[in-house]
Amino acid sequence: MRSAAVTAAFLSSLAAAAPTTNTLTTRDAPSPPPRIVSVSYSGSGCPSSAPGVDQTGDFNNIALRMNAFEARTTTIADSSVNCQAHLSIAGSAAGWQVGVKDVSVKGHLILDPGASLDYYVQSFWSEDADKTSTIKGTLSNDGAARLNQDITAHSTIPDGQVAYSPCTGAKGNVGLLNVNFRVALQADGAQYGYFGKDPDTTASESWTYIWRRC
Repeated sequence: MRSAAVTAAFLSSLAAAAPTTNTLTTRDAPSPPPRIVSVSYSGSGCPSSAPGVDQTGDFNNIALRMNAFEARTTTIADSSVNCQAHLSIAGSAAGWQVGVKDVSVKGHLILDPGASLDYYVQSFWSEDADKTSTIKGTLSNDGAARLNQDITAHSTIPDGQVAYSPCTGAKGNVGLLNVNFRVALQADGAQYGYFGKDPDTTASESWTYIWRRC
């Protein structure tokens, strides 16, 4: 397998969010942790009719393996693919908020010299959809040979840009968390790009959380 130089640039941004007036103090996390009540999926990389997504772990160590997630530069439509997970979460102690903090994505990547892959992970709560955290990463082939290898990329959302859930009440309902993973291949002319799976790897994502008192 030939390898080439890869340049990764990671940027984090936050969509416009209403300012909060409460002074919140960061703590560890409630105990016991909440539970995932249900999960559903949508998007071109995991249509709801046949999601092809394997979920492993519980709330604290969730990972999603997207078996049908493939993007390639053969057509414009195929060059950008997304998969959005919708998680209903409950069972938390009262007086807490939680948000996605660290995100890891994995998959098999093929890039001709000069081609690149942009990936985005957006997270928001349906109860407060105006507050959205967005991670953007770019993987570029700056070498002279085709890149053809498995990749893992990790990004962290700055504390001030985390999209937090509503404050949990006595019933312990956390809310509906939406996490959207999207990739977009950038290639000119005859350049080829691909992101997805090979015999040993499947596109996947995982994330961890940060909690705070409210």
